[in-house]
Amino acid sequence: MSTSLSPWATEVFGEQAQPVRTLLGQALRNMQANAQAAHAQAESRTNHTFGTSRWQNQFERLQDELMDLPGATPVKPFGFPFELMLVRGGLLFPFLYSKTKADVRKARIPSESLLVKELFTFAPEPQHVQGEFDLDLGVAADVVEPRGGLATLPEGTRLVLVPFACNTSELLEAHWGIASLGENRRLMWATEPETLELPQSVTPHRTRLTGIPEQAGASELQGTTFADGSEPTLTLSSRAASDRHRAVPPQTEAEPVEDQTSEDDATH
Repeated sequence: MSTSLSPWATEVFGEQAQPVRTLLGQALRNMQANAQAAHAQAESRTNHTFGTSRWQNQFERLQDELMDLPGATPVKPFGFPFELMLVRGGLLFPFLYSKTKADVRKARIPSESLLVKELFTFAPEPQHVQGEFDLDLGVAADVVEPRGGLATLPEGTRLVLVPFACNTSELLEAHWGIASLGENRRLMWATEPETLELPQSVTPHRTRLTGIPEQAGASELQGTTFADGSEPTLTLSSRAASDRHRAVPPQTEAEPVEDQTSEDDATH
């Protein structure tokens, strides 16, 4: 595979174009390794564990690899649980387009959510060829405005798609390029989607779970339950004579103390 950079990559990422392309492949390899490890540890009869782990890792492992690059910044879209990476003028969006090898030029975006619509405001305008039966009824299309961290992106930011194909067995292929969003979630590529090199080795950024920790036995758990604890010492006090004469009922519990904190404090 040729390692020469396309003009669009150099235009978007500048001198970071080559490192970005290399690290994208590494991030996806790490994603696959983590998802497979989670799937194996869960011993699940379904692929749910793999899918959930893969979805999380496709964003977090990419951030691990790119964070130290000059000009790299994490961006938090509104209502999205993960951060996307902005490097120079390119906002990177990785997504699964197939579970088997397939022509990426015919790929569709997984869903046309509000987040996807906001992301594609940083993509080229889709080309539309008016068909014979298309009618112009003068109805304006909905205008989507980026929110959250996307609203702070500098003018001229370009959305760079990173579609990849994988399953529980292997990471099949990955690409990058620039595309607009056409009808029925179909991608209309403004650049030829280029294949990313996928390394065989994994770069660990933290300790991975490689085995189930040894669980404590019954003998080790003795004396650790509430019933095994020592009896509390009760402090008894007699009532004052004046309280007895006035028939004041005895107080069995201390008055509750009003809590000075609340969950709202966590937001400040």
